Amino acid sequence: MSRPGVLSILFTAVAVSAVGVWVAVDELAGPPEFLFLTVILLTLGAVWRLALRSGRQAAGEAARASRLASIPEAEVTRTAVAVERARLAGDIQAVVRSAATTMGAAAEDAVRHWDDDPAPALRTVQDLGARAGLELRRLLGLLREADDDAAAQAMAPVIPVTRISRRDVVLACVATVLAVVETVASRGEFASGESGAFSVLLSACAAATVVLRRVAPDVGAVACGLVFAVGIWTQPLSSGFWLLFTPGTLTWAAVGRGPRGLLAVGVLAAGIAVELAVRDPDNLFLAMLTLAAAAVGSTVVRIAEFWGRSARTRADQRAAELDAAAGTAIRSERLAVARELHDLVSHAVGVMVMQAGAALTTRNSDPGNARRAVDVVRRTAAETLEELERLLGVLDHGVLGAPAVGPDGHDVPALIDRLRSAGLVVRLDLQGDLTGEVGAVVYRVVQEALTNVIRHAPGAGATVRVHMSPTGVGVEVVDDGPGPGAHPRRGYGLVGIDERVRRLGGEFTSGPGPGGRGFLVRAWVPVLVVRPA
Repeated sequence: MSRPGVLSILFTAVAVSAVGVWVAVDELAGPPEFLFLTVILLTLGAVWRLALRSGRQAAGEAARASRLASIPEAEVTRTAVAVERARLAGDIQAVVRSAATTMGAAAEDAVRHWDDDPAPALRTVQDLGARAGLELRRLLGLLREADDDAAAQAMAPVIPVTRISRRDVVLACVATVLAVVETVASRGEFASGESGAFSVLLSACAAATVVLRRVAPDVGAVACGLVFAVGIWTQPLSSGFWLLFTPGTLTWAAVGRGPRGLLAVGVLAAGIAVELAVRDPDNLFLAMLTLAAAAVGSTVVRIAEFWGRSARTRADQRAAELDAAAGTAIRSERLAVARELHDLVSHAVGVMVMQAGAALTTRNSDPGNARRAVDVVRRTAAETLEELERLLGVLDHGVLGAPAVGPDGHDVPALIDRLRSAGLVVRLDLQGDLTGEVGAVVYRVVQEALTNVIRHAPGAGATVRVHMSPTGVGVEVVDDGPGPGAHPRRGYGLVGIDERVRRLGGEFTSGPGPGGRGFLVRAWVPVLVVRPA
């Protein structure tokens, strides 16, 4: 059992015991007094616990705001750009460098088999070029998608409208029934003629005002106080448990409405005090104690909530500033790389595909021209690789270690090391020999998840688990950050990873981590993949 639960049980036991001792000592006290005082003490305990919980939550938000305020924008920007460069370098190597290398190798194979049958190798160049074109368009789309995201985020928030709920109606019905029952039961306590049908009606009307506790508690408090005032000159209202339901609840809610709410609470307290002083002075102290406890408890809780909201607002504003700074830097980096990549690769891939088709078409009719076309493919592939080395050198500067080849599962540890060097704390549990396309997808899942950790949860750590079974590979990446919030939004990167996994027949999920803390990315990729014909 949790510590708050143990303390609640201890408080309940002490409260019940104390009231029991008082009732045993006081000859005038009986079961009704025991029950009433017990309920009041337990209510006070619940109010105190709620105040403590609100205070702890406010302190947590204040600590979060302080932590975010201590993070320099330059550091976040530098880290975001470093991680984005690492990500872009990996994508360029996987998509462009791999395509240029394999297309050049296929052209070399065509030369070796020129006197036999170079057609299969030339068709391979065409197929690889078409695939590289699709992947390149996807990559360029990712590099330029940030502006669309920013426009989508600019939607105006929806302001909820407060209405009387079913719970309010149920609470009002319970309070009204209780007031009627207690009024009928207490008729013998008043002089003949003082308590009748009109007394029952006044008690029911006063109890029913609790229905306004959310939409207009100040109006409800004034109405309830006026009903009590009417009882001064007509017939008395009953005193009982319904006072906890209606006056106590309305006081709790109205205190949070500012000066108008405090004035309404004053009207309520005055009406009850005068009516009880005239009609039922024995219960005056307990009624005022109920109102005072509700007012003080509500004030303490609302002060803590205000503190928490203020700290949360500061934290959210700072987080938005950090995200904006990182986003601006990343968009600038992406657009620069997009321009370089488009200028470098689109033309090269198009030339190689076109020349491979020309070689296929003219091999029999014009062998010399066909051979020159194959040489163009070979030379273009070599030049593209040289340009890629230059671009990767720019991206690798201060971010990556030695240049990497197309990544797969074997490169996950190297990816972890690079991200660790960028400041991310990562725990890795890697089991299995991951190669081929399955290994490449596993690498992409891990890369995307860890990149999102640094972008969206600065300062958080992450755990990566990759386990292979006879049927497939399971990947799980979870961080210990604050989580995605109430309205999480899946970015384009996760959408792309989802498509990669499902293309191989796998499954992909993402969302809040265990207990709503952090963010969890989970994928399963089958080992045996059936390719379409």
